[in-house]
Amino acid sequence: MTSAAPAWQRELFERRTIGVHLGLDVIRAAYRHLGEPAAKLPAVHVVGTNGKGSTSAMVAHGLRRAGRRVGLFTSPHLHRIAERIRIDGEPVEDRVLERWIGEVLAVERAGDLGGALSFFEILTLAGLLAFVDAKVDVAVVECGLGGRLDATRIASSALTLITPIALDHQRWLGPDLKAIAGEKAAVMENRAPTISAAQDPLAAAVIERAAERWQTSLRWADLAPRAPRGLPGEHQRQNAGLAQAALQHLLGEAPLTLLDGVRWPGRLESIEVGGGRMLFDVAHNPHGIAALRRYLASTPAIGGRLIVFGAMLGKEAPAMVRDLASLGSPMLLVPPADRDGWAPSELAAALDAELPVATASALDSPEATGPIQAHLARGGEVVVCGSCYLVGAIRGQVTGEQADGVLLADPMPRK
Repeated sequence: MTSAAPAWQRELFERRTIGVHLGLDVIRAAYRHLGEPAAKLPAVHVVGTNGKGSTSAMVAHGLRRAGRRVGLFTSPHLHRIAERIRIDGEPVEDRVLERWIGEVLAVERAGDLGGALSFFEILTLAGLLAFVDAKVDVAVVECGLGGRLDATRIASSALTLITPIALDHQRWLGPDLKAIAGEKAAVMENRAPTISAAQDPLAAAVIERAAERWQTSLRWADLAPRAPRGLPGEHQRQNAGLAQAALQHLLGEAPLTLLDGVRWPGRLESIEVGGGRMLFDVAHNPHGIAALRRYLASTPAIGGRLIVFGAMLGKEAPAMVRDLASLGSPMLLVPPADRDGWAPSELAAALDAELPVATASALDSPEATGPIQAHLARGGEVVVCGSCYLVGAIRGQVTGEQADGVLLADPMPRK
C-alpha cells in the first residue's frame, strides 16, 4: 500500500491485520445500527469451494439479460476494490465506494459493536448499502470463507446455491471434506430453497442431512450440455448447470443461451500479448488446478507453453505444482506478488529434477520478466495461475489496470 493511496483505501487495507472473524456478532451489530437496509432485498447466496465467482457472474449476467437490475458482490478482486461490488455488471465508482465505507465506519465509531469490523465485513456492508441505494431488484452474493460464520450471512437469502466443495482453507474450516462441507451447508439454516451442483458423495451426504435438519428444499443441478460462450472449460459446464437451474427457479424459464456472453476475468482468460498469448486462471487449490490441467491437456499450445505459478502459504502448493508438472511444460515458479507465499525454491524441490523449472525472487525481477517476454516473443503461450494476487499483478502489467494502492511499472506490450 503506497502513501499515494486515498485515506479511505489506506484505512480499509489496514483492517487486513484483523484477519478472519469466525463469528457474526460484530457485523450483525453493525447491520442493526445501519437499520438492516437490505432486509427486503432478495439475495442469491452462492457458497462452495470452486466456481463461486463464475457461477455468481453467470447468474447475474442471466438476470440482467432477463431485464432485472442486479447487484453482484464477489471476492477477492484482481486490481480494484470496487470490482467486488458491481451494479448491472459495472464496478461502482470509487466515490460511491468511499461514501458507503465511510457510513459503515461511522457506525463502528459511534456504536458499541463489541469489536472492530474486518476488511471483508466492511465491504459486505458497503456492498449491501450500495445495492439498496441503486434500487437493484436482486443481489447475487458470493460467500467469502466457509458459510456458517461468513459475513455474507446477513444478506436476505431467497435462494442458496452450492458449488462443488473441495479441500481448501482447512485452517479455518476443518481438516477434512466432511468438516468443510458442514461449514458450507450450515447456510441452509436460513431455510431458503437450495440448489447444489454435483458433489463428492461425502459432501453430498452432509448437504442432504443439513436439508433434513432445517427442513430446507434441496435439488441437484444437472450438468449443462456445454460451457457458456465467454467462460471456456469443461468445469464450467457444472457451474453453468447450477446457474441455469437458479435462473429457472427465479425466472420460470432459462435457456442456456441466456448465459452466453458472460465475462469473468482471470478464469481461463486469454489475452494476446507481445506476439504470443497469455492465459490467466485463478485456480489456487488442488481441485481448481486439476480442472486447469485437464483444460491445458486438451488444448495444445501453438509455439509451446510456459506455466507461471505461485501460491500463498497455507495452500497445498507442492501437490498443485506436481499436478501442473505432469503436463511436461517448462515452469517458472514465482512469489505471489508482495504477499506471504511459498518460496519458489521450496516448490522447485517438490518436482522431478528433469523437468525444466526456473525460479524468480520477485515478479519484477529479470528472472521473471525475461522468460515470460522471451516466450511471448517466440509466439508461445504463457499460463499464469495460482494465487489471485499473482494473477492480478501480472494481468495488471498486461492490461495496464492499476491496482488500488499500487503503482505499476510500464505495462507489457499488447499485440
